[in-house]
Amino acid sequence: MEEEKTLVKRKKKLTKEAILLISIVVIIVLIDQTLKVWIQKAGEISIIPGILNFKTSQNTSAAYGIGSNSTIMYVLTNFIILGVIFKFITTQNQFVDRKLKIFLSFILAGGISNVIDKVIRGYVTEFIDFKQVVNLPVFNVADLFVLIGWIAIAAIFAGFTVKEWKSKKVENNLNDNDKKEKE
Repeated sequence: MEEEKTLVKRKKKLTKEAILLISIVVIIVLIDQTLKVWIQKAGEISIIPGILNFKTSQNTSAAYGIGSNSTIMYVLTNFIILGVIFKFITTQNQFVDRKLKIFLSFILAGGISNVIDKVIRGYVTEFIDFKQVVNLPVFNVADLFVLIGWIAIAAIFAGFTVKEWKSKKVENNLNDNDKKEKE
């Protein structure tokens, strides 16, 4: 009976978490797609003159213009990557904390939105342009969330690694002290 209650609680938690993650993905995709359509209709807009412009650019390649111009290869590669991320979130659910799942959802959302572009338009719409200030490729909201997701995941893993090193160091120091006491 106790096990059933625990299982029901886990399912409710999973359901709330799943709704949160799906909502994140849907909201990011909707924002990105809406902005892409809006900027294509509006044309070039100077958001911060001399610093930030919104202007449409058609990226027929992969990230930052790198890679093949093949829509089929782009979509297949992204489906594989997005599938691996989705599978990781769903099969490792109990071992992965919420922050990591949220940042993985950022990556999923960005990838899904750019795949939608590539399938529907044959190119990814890029529109955020800082070229007058920094020599960056033109990018979009989806790219931004993919980047934020990967940076945050790297930071999480770096933090975990540092924590592990510190705990190993403390453990080794305790073991060394125990050996000295026995001698």
